[in-house]
Amino acid sequence: MKQITLYPTAKVNLGLYVFEKRADGFHNIESIFYPVGPENSNLIPDKLTVSIFDSAEEKQCLLNNTDDNSKTVGVKGKVRMAETGLQFPGRPEDNICVKAYELLDADFHLPPAEISLEKHLPTGAGLGGGSSDGVCTLKALNELCRLNLSGNQLISYAEKLGSDCPFFMYNHPVLVTGRGEVIKPLPNSIDSLKDIRQNYRIQIVFSPDCFVSTKTAYSIVQKRPHNNSSSNATSAKQYAPLEQLITNPVEMWQDLIVNDFEPPVFQLYPQLCQVRDSLKKLGATYVRMTGSGSAIFALFRK
Repeated sequence: MKQITLYPTAKVNLGLYVFEKRADGFHNIESIFYPVGPENSNLIPDKLTVSIFDSAEEKQCLLNNTDDNSKTVGVKGKVRMAETGLQFPGRPEDNICVKAYELLDADFHLPPAEISLEKHLPTGAGLGGGSSDGVCTLKALNELCRLNLSGNQLISYAEKLGSDCPFFMYNHPVLVTGRGEVIKPLPNSIDSLKDIRQNYRIQIVFSPDCFVSTKTAYSIVQKRPHNNSSSNATSAKQYAPLEQLITNPVEMWQDLIVNDFEPPVFQLYPQLCQVRDSLKKLGATYVRMTGSGSAIFALFRK
């Protein structure tokens, strides 16, 4: 047996625009993804352990039951998936980590595997924790099975897992467009981003009674026109490129940068608006909901 343990982290959206639906049924978005983990926030990362077995151990891998009642276990094909920690919807065998295994197995005929996930990042929070789990599974299998896939090849598989999965192949802020799959790394020289790295701590607040369905959020958000521009004075939502707005000092962001999901989601869950206002009163420089919710993050100067 060979085994590797990784610690999937998360992201926050420093700003987020939602445009009208495309012909393929997806929405175009524009966002700045910023990586968050224990080094710069209060987040506890997930713990992902991937084990692969030789053929003699295959039966034991797939059929061996656990006596630990804290685990939820599912078996699909050659994969045994064990979950602990935070509860999240769906069967273990339908977890995105299993989907990541199946993607690679279809091309490389992988040995049987067990995936153990200790979940700390909540689902339905806009943090991309599930996507991060899936991408870390790709990375672990690439190393364990000596597939020698390049970064660009892994990104290609990540795109098939989900729209925001490719981001987790990076470890720095990026501009995200398209349906979330078009990624442009941002220069390290941007003063505001350097300021965050050096002088800010990110505080993330979860509301356990708020599970925001992404599908619901997209159904209630006011979409921007496809050809939005700063010159479109008649638009209900004025537009300025996020890549331009984040070059302003962090102290100016609250009045300049928005998340289009906030107004409708706050109307649905007023307690999230109260969380935002409370963080502002505590002295946060910038407070926003991340993704389609429900987590609220705040930048506090150290």
